[in-house]
Order: sequence, then C-alpha cells, then structure tokens
Amino acid sequence: MQVITNHKVIRNNFEKVVEKVNEADLVMIPAGFNNHIIWNIGHAVVTQNVLLYGMSGLDFTLPTDFIKRYKKGSFPSEIENPKTELEHIFELGKIADEQLGYDIREMRFSDYQKYETSFGITLTSFNDALQFNNIHEAVHLGYVMALKRALGY
Repeated sequence: MQVITNHKVIRNNFEKVVEKVNEADLVMIPAGFNNHIIWNIGHAVVTQNVLLYGMSGLDFTLPTDFIKRYKKGSFPSEIENPKTELEHIFELGKIADEQLGYDIREMRFSDYQKYETSFGITLTSFNDALQFNNIHEAVHLGYVMALKRALGY
C-alpha cells in the first residue's frame, strides 16, 4: 500500500532530521513555539494510535501514560533524559507500526467513529484516517524542521 510506504518515509525523516540535534535542544522551546522537538515526534506517534485504533473502537497499542503525555491538547512535560525519551518514542512507533501492519492484514478495522479533525477534514473510515495520518505527521515533521532551524541548526 502506497500510504504505508509514505508513512515509513515520514517516520524515517523524523529520525534523520534529529540525528545531530544535541540533547538539550531536543527539549528547548524557542520563542514563538508552544512545544519542542520531542513533543512533536511523540505527538505524531500517539495521534496515529488515537486516529486508527481509538476511533475504530479498538484498544490502543501504546501505553496509557505515553498517550496522555503526547495527545492532542497536551503540553510538553519535564524530560530528564531527552535522548532516552526520543529513543523510546522511536521504538514505540516501530512497535505500533508492526502491530498496525498485522491488524490491517487481519482486517481488524471494520467500524469507524466519524471524526472531524482540527484541519477541518472529516474522517469517516479507517482508510480516511490512514491517509490523513500522513498529512498530520508531515505537518509535525515540518514543525520539527522549523524548531531545528529556530535553534540554529
């Protein structure tokens, strides 16, 4: 599926963009921004789970505390070990993506609760959500790139 291929490219780009960012800058919030690099990446991983599993009436595949930390409307909390947190986010994202592939093959996504996004796009099916998720993640990839630039990289 092209949508899955595109998703993998976006996730790989998150990793590439932050490769050379120092640990302190991962949690720095520059003037004019509301969150930091780590929050944007964690938020992308969480939102995928909420849009695909939550709106389909299925159990989340991510820990509840992780979802709370990075869900829509949350704000960055204190992170003691930014590099470790970033590695954890990437690992959870990979595990969630593997589970998603399995669940798609098993056709677990049959019911979908209609949802209007903050973009003004109404999602009425799992396929709508799968496609919209790439738009959402690409926006947050753009935020990460803008944060990186604002931090002088």
